[in-house]
Amino acid sequence: MAVTTKVLYTAFFLILCNYTMGQEKNVYTGMSLDEILNVDVATTASKKPEDLFETPLSVTIIKKEDIINSGSTSIMEALRLSQGVIVREVTPGNYDVHIRGFDDMTKNAYINLPYNSTTLVMIDNRIVYSYFSGGTFWETLPIDIHDIERIEVVRGPASALYGANAATGVINIITSHAEKQGLNTFANASIGNNNFKKLNTNIGYNWNDNTSLTISGNFSEQHRFDNMYYNWNDSEYSSYNDLSIMMALEKDPTTHETWEYSDFRDSLNTQYDIGVSQQKMGINLFFEYKLNTQSNLNIALGAQKSQAQKPGFLNFATPLSQNNSSSFYFSGKLDLNNLFGQFNVSSGEDLNSNPGNSFKYTNTDFTLEYLLNIDNISLRPGLSFKYLNYNSPITYNEPFDLSVLNYQFKDQDREMTNVAGSLLADWKPTSKLRLIGGIRTDKFNVNKFYFTNYELAATYRINKNNLVRATISRANRSPFIFDTYLNAKMNFSYLYEPTSNTNPVDIPVEQYILAKKDQKYPTNTSFEINWRKKFNSKLDLDIEVFSQKISNLLPSNEYREIFSSIQMDSENQLDSIRSGYAKAYMYFENQDIGANQIGMSFMLKYAPSDRINLQLQGTFQKTKLTGITEIQYNTTNTELSFNNDDNTIDALTYSNINLTLWSEKLTPTFYGGFMLNYRVNNRLNINMNGYLYTKQVFAGIPFFNIISDYTGVSWDNYMTIKAHTILNTKASYDIGKQTQIYVNFKNILGEHREFGFTDKIGTSCLIGLNWEL
Repeated sequence: MAVTTKVLYTAFFLILCNYTMGQEKNVYTGMSLDEILNVDVATTASKKPEDLFETPLSVTIIKKEDIINSGSTSIMEALRLSQGVIVREVTPGNYDVHIRGFDDMTKNAYINLPYNSTTLVMIDNRIVYSYFSGGTFWETLPIDIHDIERIEVVRGPASALYGANAATGVINIITSHAEKQGLNTFANASIGNNNFKKLNTNIGYNWNDNTSLTISGNFSEQHRFDNMYYNWNDSEYSSYNDLSIMMALEKDPTTHETWEYSDFRDSLNTQYDIGVSQQKMGINLFFEYKLNTQSNLNIALGAQKSQAQKPGFLNFATPLSQNNSSSFYFSGKLDLNNLFGQFNVSSGEDLNSNPGNSFKYTNTDFTLEYLLNIDNISLRPGLSFKYLNYNSPITYNEPFDLSVLNYQFKDQDREMTNVAGSLLADWKPTSKLRLIGGIRTDKFNVNKFYFTNYELAATYRINKNNLVRATISRANRSPFIFDTYLNAKMNFSYLYEPTSNTNPVDIPVEQYILAKKDQKYPTNTSFEINWRKKFNSKLDLDIEVFSQKISNLLPSNEYREIFSSIQMDSENQLDSIRSGYAKAYMYFENQDIGANQIGMSFMLKYAPSDRINLQLQGTFQKTKLTGITEIQYNTTNTELSFNNDDNTIDALTYSNINLTLWSEKLTPTFYGGFMLNYRVNNRLNINMNGYLYTKQVFAGIPFFNIISDYTGVSWDNYMTIKAHTILNTKASYDIGKQTQIYVNFKNILGEHREFGFTDKIGTSCLIGLNWEL
């Protein structure tokens, strides 16, 4: 048994023992009234409301007031106000979001995709996550920036609390409802250059603080700053009409006729809306009923429709794909004294400009937990169940042919179920010392393994102004429909040009891209220590040091059978390839590949007066790949037969190629930001904030030509993202008790690129109005 597992079970034994110690004087008795009123309350770290200062995990609360003052125009942009979160704008309004960046090292694909499969995102504890290929499609969230009360960011493995896919952390978006009695109304409208438009409305009614009903709606649109696309074939940017297909994709496997990109694009019967980067709209209803002081019922439902241009799978000309999505959801949550239950259902479709990445889905999940308090120990056992249903052409019984575009949805849904049991134990032997442990085991019907995640944390509050904390935890991601049922193929050819004067030879390839079941999945094991310090009522400091190790990565490996007829010269040396043919099988499978990461994050808050607030945050980290980190090309077996009649050799070669893109340079070594807010007077507020990151290197390696089976020459493509500081400022003015106008400048320092092979982000000037009653 591993040492960490022994430590885990020993600690659990101690926690579960009914052992009590004399309670010391409560630390809060030494606080002033102002200090108590300024306590920030978090719920995500331990599933109960508690002082942020006391939380056992690395947690940041992004408050509504800070989000509004900063001028953030989206939930994703607001996440730049937290330490430990990498936020990159891919195309205007579309973002790549990571906690500490482990997900960047391998995308299990031939280009980097902004999906982030290792961070779990929730809205009011309702998981919003795509189990098709993993990650969060941010543009498909039905809520918008003005629906938010706060955002809680938990950094580090948290699957013991919330299930698989919280391998690097959790982002929980808490929505706001009608708080004051009577009618609550809010409206926001803003416009700007580059066809920026945003409208948010929120209408609610509160009956005697026991019952409230809120309805919100949102619409936003952002256009691109130019209409150029990165062309894989030429390794440069070109217009939409000048794009060319990056491979000789066969239109007819019998005649080996190949596609021209314009014909291929037109045959898909989908066209890019070239200028629009993102367009989304959503509507939500929130109902809350308080049965008593400890019991309440919450119901939420809503729908969204969106369009976005962002990197996607298998676009054979350019990294950008256009996604069109529509969905609806229902969520019911009941807290009945110490019994907690939540039921969620969501359904929708995501249609890509290439059918290979389109799917429809219906997901249902149910969670039931009970809180048992015994003296100074609390136990929270829980059960959860998920039913996931996806329908995609690339998961059918018959291989989906990416070459001939046999695109149609069939009645061949793929199902995945997940049953899990969990236990959260919280023991406070003294008023200063606290131990918390969590363990959860998940079983998926599509995989023979059981996945066990844990966390063990200890906090010690030295006094009211100092707290130290240590945490050890492990979390994994789940199987996906994609890597469980993937079944696709295509036929292409590439031109072999021999070094001699003989003619080039066209080598046809029959390529299969297949799933491989019963794999283990990326697992993150982490250790953290933390110091939280309140120097005085004006100055706070939070420093965390972490070490992480990820294992069970799932690279894509290709196995080829190469048939060739080789012309020999008079000295029986290779003269040329006369003909050739290949079969290729690509699988996503476990291999000896992993990564280690060490780092440090800090958050400094300083408020010298009621009018001035300063926040500084940042993360330094170093990521190191381990195991097989280079492209591997191995010939496992070769069979030869010599033909005396025409002096040729017929060869059959078995080869193995590692196709996964590995990079430790995709994660910046430093990222962070600041926010300075100055309330000039009762009407005027000025805010300046920034976000910066160090250099990153992106790479694109088209899987079809990763390495030549004859020459051994690699083909790849790199793009360096230079270190950059993003600077924003917002000035708002209250022209009455109900109305506020503002001007918001984004990316003041000018045009820049934040993600490889995608768009440059330019400077924006927005003007807007808030109205609240």
